[in-house]
This record gives sequence, structure tokens and C-alpha cells, in this order.
Amino acid sequence: MLTIAAALLIVAGIVYKLWTQPREKAEDVKGLVITAPALAEAFDTNEQNANTLYLNKAIEVSGTIAETEKNQDGGIVILLDSGNPDLPVQCTMREKGLIVEKGKTVTIKGFCSGSSITGVLLTDCILKAAKKV
Repeated sequence: MLTIAAALLIVAGIVYKLWTQPREKAEDVKGLVITAPALAEAFDTNEQNANTLYLNKAIEVSGTIAETEKNQDGGIVILLDSGNPDLPVQCTMREKGLIVEKGKTVTIKGFCSGSSITGVLLTDCILKAAKKV
């Protein structure tokens, strides 16, 4: 009985440590640099290989803003033109009050969450650079 209690305390300590450790932020990690069309093409051509290369990794993706929208939490989602209208790069921005213009060329850094039927997904994104076209 004492052994079980000790084991439970150890497990509880490990869970607590993992739960309370600071989360990695995009700006604290060196990102893989890629364009929106190249990222979308990688997932469209071979999703399994693209997952190996990009899934859960920081990505710095450059592209032109095709559209912006708000998600269910009121956050900004920037859709980058990938050249494939069925597979945009969707960047969920960390900053909720961000104002960006359609048609601007931007570099966005975030964590790749893979792809879905709505496009390639990046989360916890920050705006690195913007250029007017």
C-alpha cells in the first residue's frame, strides 16, 4: 500500500511539473523558413512526409494575404494565398486586435498543426514582417 501511494505521489509530481512548465512561444524558437505555396504543395503532394518535416515545428511562412477572418474565440485568422484555392495557409494569430490588409505580403511565424480540409494550419502565430504590394 505504501508503495502504491509513493508511486502516485511521483506520478502526480511529474504531471504537475509538465502542466506548469512554460509553453514554447514562436518567437523563442528558430523557425523553418518557407513560402506559403511551397508549404501547401508539400502537404498536397505527400501529407505524411510534410507532417514529418513540419508538424509541431515553428514555421516562418511568407505569402500574400488572401483573406482575414475571425474565429469562434474572436481571434484573427490570416489566410495566405498558396496558389491553390482549396489549400490556403491558415494562420491563427495570437494577438486578437491585429489589423492587416488583404494583398499585403507578410511573414508570419507560428507552429504547424498539419492540414485539414480547410488548409494548412498554423497556430500561436505572430506577424514578423509586412510589405505593401
